[in-house]
Amino acid sequence: MEGDFIIAEVDGKAVLIDTVNGTSLYFNETAFLIFKLMREGRSPEEIREIILEQYDVDEKEVQSDIEEFIDVLKRKRISWGKRGI
Repeated sequence: MEGDFIIAEVDGKAVLIDTVNGTSLYFNETAFLIFKLMREGRSPEEIREIILEQYDVDEKEVQSDIEEFIDVLKRKRISWGKRGI
């Protein structure tokens, strides 16, 4: 358990349960990586660069995925690390 979260990881995928809001999210490998980097205090730009180094993906697609992921966290009222909501 991390603060107000319970995180269970299996084979690079994860489920996060927010014990305050009672919401849950299922993460694929990339989404879980984004979340872990956010919890470390990494900026969206830093996260984009890390993903581009690790995966053979389009930069615009990565940027869009990160922005969409942040929007989902905001809608679910899930906060993260130093830069979170």
